[in-house]
Amino acid sequence: IQKSTNVRNSVFLVILVDTNGGGNFSTVQGAIDMVPEHNTQRVKIYILPGTYREKIYIPITKPYISFIGQMNHTSRTILTWHDLASDKNQYGIALGTYNSAFVTVESDYFCATRITFENSAVPVRKEQGNQAVALRIAGDKAMFYKARFLGKQDTLLDESGTHFFYKCFIQGRVDFVFSGARSLYKECHLNSIAKRSGAIAAHHRDSPDDLSNVFIQYKLVVTTKPQQNFGEIVKDLEDFSVCL
Repeated sequence: IQKSTNVRNSVFLVILVDTNGGGNFSTVQGAIDMVPEHNTQRVKIYILPGTYREKIYIPITKPYISFIGQMNHTSRTILTWHDLASDKNQYGIALGTYNSAFVTVESDYFCATRITFENSAVPVRKEQGNQAVALRIAGDKAMFYKARFLGKQDTLLDESGTHFFYKCFIQGRVDFVFSGARSLYKECHLNSIAKRSGAIAAHHRDSPDDLSNVFIQYKLVVTTKPQQNFGEIVKDLEDFSVCL
């Protein structure tokens, strides 16, 4: 762990995570727990290639955290878990969509680059409870660069705030960009693995004055042969929903 004492240096902590035990921590959550409450400077958490099977939570009191994978190793640096919305918690209550997320970021100024976020849950054969969120971002001013988001339904829950997704890969079957936020997706690859018709993005607005998500210069690819034609690209969750 490297700690900067130079107030002019915007990086306060540098932490190395290695699932094989060669870093400061072997889990990502262990590194997050090391970050002081109400931090005001950037914390860089370098994550070495490997598969990290854990649920990860960044509270609102820990802003300015960055997840950084190694160059050209995005597909080998995998954060993964396997919760469905229909799975039960310790009290026997269904998790629901929001709590199916295995990575939850509630803090501001979060960044991630060259990291794969994967919810590997296998949908059950019924209509309800198959939501399986890979990442829920509820803070403000987050940025994702060359990150991958893998799942089936509701892969990326872009819940609130203003965020920037640049050159990211987002995969799912239905509603795999699920949002109430005001985010810009630029040069992103939207990869549908749907077997039946379904919306790619689902957006929620409470007012016609709310800003919406914007996709520009994106690539949409269908890698499976759907049994039916796609009915819609964007599903309206409310009367004011819109995606550009």
